[in-house]
Amino acid sequence: TALGALLGDVLAGEGRTALIEGPAGVGKTRLLSEVRRRAEVAGARVLSARGSDLEREFPFGVVRQLLEGLLLDPAVAERAFAGAGDPARAVFERLDAVGAGGSDFAALHGLYWVALNLAAERPLVLSVDDLHWADRPSLRYLAYLARRLEGQPVLLAATLRTGEPDTDLALVGEIAGDAATGSVRPA
Repeated sequence: TALGALLGDVLAGEGRTALIEGPAGVGKTRLLSEVRRRAEVAGARVLSARGSDLEREFPFGVVRQLLEGLLLDPAVAERAFAGAGDPARAVFERLDAVGAGGSDFAALHGLYWVALNLAAERPLVLSVDDLHWADRPSLRYLAYLARRLEGQPVLLAATLRTGEPDTDLALVGEIAGDAATGSVRPA
């Protein structure tokens, strides 16, 4: 019900973040899958990624999973990178184009505009499973995005395993602590 309400807000044009938190095996991924299914039925564009302990050192790995397949279409890429989205091209053109620390503000802001440009066509759902294993530059972008969703038809929906060592607690805290974030903790 809580996740449905967050999705409903997004479909009505009000951006939200849904954070599904809990221990391993409690059903977080299943709930995220249901959010994606309902969003697709409602006509939203759904992009998915999954964090991986094996890929944590790959800068913008989660961001690439979310967007690369979609950006293979030249017409979509042209619309996505339009205007202020143009600096985000660096993330996709060369692995070393943006610092591994993910602190390049132009790239972060460009990626934000890529999301808004895509959401201008229809509501956008960015689904990230296993957020606790996301690379730091992707986490930084997702935290940047979460703070700027007000009035935008974008849902950032993610799962987070609680108690996972090496989780970037500061960046996850930025996402979890935002006023537009709804937390769901399945029993």
